[in-house]
Amino acid sequence: MKIAEAVETQIEAARQDYQGKHPVPKLRIVQHELETCWHKLDHLMYLPILGLERPIDLYYYQGAGLKTLYGFTYKYLPLEQFLGQLTRLQIGYPLADRLAKVYSQAWYPGNEPIFIYTDWHSKPHWTKEDHLSGAITMWGRVMPGTHQLIIDGPEGHLLGGWNYPIDARLPHVLIDLEIELANKLERPIAYNIFDSEGGGLPVALRYKQAEREYISILPRQGHLLTDFDLVGNWGMVEGDPKHEAVDAIWHNPEIAQTDPRRLVLMRRIEQDVNPTRVYAGRIPAAILAIQVPGCFRQRWICQERRIRELVNGANLNANYGYAYDLVPNRTQRRQWEAAQARVETTERQWTEHSEALANLKHQQIAAQQTMREKQAELEKQIEAQKNEVEQHKQQSLPWRRCEQRQQFLERTLEQEKDRALRQSKQQDNKIQQHQAQHDQLQLELVSRQTIRDAIDTETQCRERNLEKDQIMLDLQVLLANLHDWVRTHYLVPQWQKLELNTATELIYRKPGRVIWTADKIEVILEPYRYPEQQQAMESTCSRFNAARLRWRDGRLLTIQVATVPRSNYAIIKVPV
Repeated sequence: MKIAEAVETQIEAARQDYQGKHPVPKLRIVQHELETCWHKLDHLMYLPILGLERPIDLYYYQGAGLKTLYGFTYKYLPLEQFLGQLTRLQIGYPLADRLAKVYSQAWYPGNEPIFIYTDWHSKPHWTKEDHLSGAITMWGRVMPGTHQLIIDGPEGHLLGGWNYPIDARLPHVLIDLEIELANKLERPIAYNIFDSEGGGLPVALRYKQAEREYISILPRQGHLLTDFDLVGNWGMVEGDPKHEAVDAIWHNPEIAQTDPRRLVLMRRIEQDVNPTRVYAGRIPAAILAIQVPGCFRQRWICQERRIRELVNGANLNANYGYAYDLVPNRTQRRQWEAAQARVETTERQWTEHSEALANLKHQQIAAQQTMREKQAELEKQIEAQKNEVEQHKQQSLPWRRCEQRQQFLERTLEQEKDRALRQSKQQDNKIQQHQAQHDQLQLELVSRQTIRDAIDTETQCRERNLEKDQIMLDLQVLLANLHDWVRTHYLVPQWQKLELNTATELIYRKPGRVIWTADKIEVILEPYRYPEQQQAMESTCSRFNAARLRWRDGRLLTIQVATVPRSNYAIIKVPV
């Protein structure tokens, strides 16, 4: 797999870069021979094989450890010092990038596009100190921890793992992640498969802008069939005769026009009317609707189980390194920003109501002035009409018409007064309503400002330095990949599905003895208790020895399992 060359090259490059920037003091431990560095790296990597979790566990460890390989087992302090100097070299993330390319070429030779599975693994950090916090789904709470981005390729082979702060969000890193990963692997990423955390519309819009493809699932299920318009006919899901799938678009034309996602509905045949799952994303056109559920379901075996394998067999949940930096509390800052957004919303509403209230009062004053002027004009006309009636009477002229005109003006004046009174009441009621809303918004604004001001954004919190944890994550992924390589190339077919923790108990911790000669290293394992295990191991040894593998110093490495008389096999009685 060319792992040794990648690790050695990265360590040497990091060491030279560090010494160029820091001539003194020299890194005495890392400057040892590469063979000595490998001894220590092996001890760190094989801690799970020994049943240990952290280097400090070696302080109490009384087993043989790796004595068979190196003649001794390192104690806690040398390993902790070595790990500390690797941390100073800042080797964790560059090594993960370099190894990702090695894994990619080992499992998928060439430069053809590959698809990937992406997911967070969130591990908690139990502490009483004020650390940067985020959501830990497994525990259903907000607490300190670390996000570990695990990426697997087709068939679930691990490509790498990278540590992120606990407040990082998967939808925010996906696009940049794919671009960076394509550069690291020096090959295109065909498409990405991830869970519902990235199934929302904002992610789809980012992917559309980046012209990239992915498969996910809608965050919220329980949709009705009437929410969609079908595109084509239902078809049986490949490999699943109990379900059927079909392409669809949103029934609402406005939503359908703005949503760039391709939707695939799935339901049980002859049991459900509404879809039980809605797959969404910029799904490649070459993947048919009946193939989409099978592609997404592979996440379980190709990623979820691989993460569980790392947790159970490689100490993925363990934290390494407790150095920290004091940083602004980004969680508090986000809470303050959310509170400030609510304050700004209330301020905008309060301002709008203030302007509306001022406008209403201005309109009321203008209306009253207009009414007074109109009434004054009517009163003047009425007075003039009265004078005209008197003149006509004195001159013995017809005056009935003038009197009717006067009466009409008087009725008009009364109507205007009534209308003015009604309008005044309506305006008063409207002003009172706006005033009540204005006062309510004023109280709400003060309340929200108080809540915002109570959020402490000045006090700094601890953010754990993840460099040492990243180095151990590199070794954990390396251990899982080595096991994957062994079971793929050397184990017999019935053992090729063994997960790391099971293989550790069955194979890697198997007692035995080692014979070292000038040109050969021979490992002789103790016999197994059960004949099927004995036969499987004998076949495995034959496959391993046929590969003619050599140790780092060039000596041929062979493995065999001791035989045991058939009478000594354990007998399993099966009840009838």
